Amino acid sequence: MDGQVKETVRTLVRADGTKEIKKCVLVKEHPLTICVNGEKKCHTVCSGEYLSEMAVGCLFTSGIISGKKEEIKEIIFDASSENVNVIVCDNGTDNSDNSLKKVPEHEWKEEWIFEAAKLFSKGMPVHNITSGTHACILARREKVLFTCEDFGRRNTVLKAIGYAVLNEINLSECFLFISGRVLSDMMYHIIRARIPLIVSKAVPTADAVRIAKEYGVTLIVKAYPDQIEICE
Repeated sequence: MDGQVKETVRTLVRADGTKEIKKCVLVKEHPLTICVNGEKKCHTVCSGEYLSEMAVGCLFTSGIISGKKEEIKEIIFDASSENVNVIVCDNGTDNSDNSLKKVPEHEWKEEWIFEAAKLFSKGMPVHNITSGTHACILARREKVLFTCEDFGRRNTVLKAIGYAVLNEINLSECFLFISGRVLSDMMYHIIRARIPLIVSKAVPTADAVRIAKEYGVTLIVKAYPDQIEICE
């Protein structure tokens, strides 16, 4: 958590005219420029942890790399950690096909979702002190494999996907549990990563529901320890 947050002060003004100086903790933004073999591919802003995972998740879901760990030779950061160069094998692999395909069929059990919801209900470290982050859980069956936080809901998904790539986890056997709303842009990342199930504490857009149905993704929303809603 060191380096991810900063303590500041605010003036609290009440309707009765009284004022109070209060301390608060805010999440810090971290700019990240991502290159592949020295060529700039994208720039983003995220929180300052799991930067390798963020870079790989961005590149994979953008179709720039294939999502196979053996393709990645090295990940090199500069001294500021604001620039990263992902060195990949020049093996002739064509990653230009960025078309969407239906995700694999996948069985799941309601108890796995409820267990993940219980973990979520306990809160996450940075959110507990800032109230300023989204969170994501990557799980396979009932086992939690990875958790992360970021001020951007999309960033948490990309970090989880990047973690799976770097640790050779088959995402077709996993699900994500996220804190934020499910929008169409997130669904495209989910589909490209071949994730068959996404769960959210929040709600989806109509477009996200349509895309999930079209590409075979099970979408569960308003997920709490005592109830869930399955989008049809």
